[in-house]
Amino acid sequence: MNEKPYLLAVDDELINRYVLEDLLEEHYEFSLLQSGQACLDAVQQRKPDLILLDIDMPGMDGFEVCYRLQNNPETCDIPVIFLTAKIEVADQKKGFEIGAVDYITKPFTEPLLLARIRTHLSLSRSKKLLANQNSELNKEHTYIEDILLNMRDDAQFVHENLQLLMTPLKRTNGDLVLSTRAPGGNRYLLIGDFTGHALPAALGGPLVSALFYTLAEQKVPLQQILQEINNQLQKKMPVELFMAALVMEWQVEENRILTWNCGMSELFHYRNGQLIDSVESSNMALGILKHSEPLPPSAILELQKDDRLFAYSDGVIEARSQDGEMFGKERLKKLLHALQLEGGSSLDFICEELNQFAGEQGLHDDVTLIDLKI
Repeated sequence: MNEKPYLLAVDDELINRYVLEDLLEEHYEFSLLQSGQACLDAVQQRKPDLILLDIDMPGMDGFEVCYRLQNNPETCDIPVIFLTAKIEVADQKKGFEIGAVDYITKPFTEPLLLARIRTHLSLSRSKKLLANQNSELNKEHTYIEDILLNMRDDAQFVHENLQLLMTPLKRTNGDLVLSTRAPGGNRYLLIGDFTGHALPAALGGPLVSALFYTLAEQKVPLQQILQEINNQLQKKMPVELFMAALVMEWQVEENRILTWNCGMSELFHYRNGQLIDSVESSNMALGILKHSEPLPPSAILELQKDDRLFAYSDGVIEARSQDGEMFGKERLKKLLHALQLEGGSSLDFICEELNQFAGEQGLHDDVTLIDLKI
């Protein structure tokens, strides 16, 4: 059998406490108290499910009691119903402003009081249940995030010649950067941007990462790796989940880079601080269509020593100011130019500019930027 809800009824008038006792005794477990301080003391001993509170009491009035309860993290979730002879609108307004859930004027009828109590007990139980469910969901969310992060981290990631800036909105995000050295000596890189952000967008990351590193280790040509990633995303991911990608094969001996741009922002090729080339998207994002043949490269870049290649997700250029203005490509180009002329060695400079541009509202998408120095 379920336990009866426990209530506190607080009123300095003895006759009013007798009336409340008569109304409540068949339905609830309760304690009758005659002062505001007694109420605060009783709450510390046993937390009630609801409090019926008079306003006009000597010493500490009901408004002060309610205020203290609402400003204590341990008691702020206790529903408080004012039972009072004060009928002024200003008093009712004050009662709700300081956190009461209801305001009943005296004299009241038994059906009215019991109905209001039942309603607010039910709302309070629902609120606590929802809070517990959210807490469990947050625990599961964190657990899944940890799994995804561990699955995406790979000891095969090659950092050489590569600077990386990643600013996710959540712990997990829809952007990923993969880098490895193939058995033949060539360097493989993939910069991906899944639709959306947070967990849904991060789900495809482990699949892409596993295919990329495993097939590279097996000496599969990058062009075929790209095709297999596309096919697996198309087979295993929901239709609304796909990945824009910029894929690069740095042929070290020939000192050139083959690039595949599949729905990604441009790849910028700088020499001596000047933009000499860019590679725009020439293919659809991966996972949308199944390709029967390997995709041809979008471009082949001939390299010289100290050339720098910059690739970025659309979260960079789509950052918005408080006035709604987009950061845009031209601002990014100027910053990349300044970064090189001033001998800057850190992409944190770009991150600071983006955050300053976005202002208090902050960034609204995952931000990824890489700098590959030849």
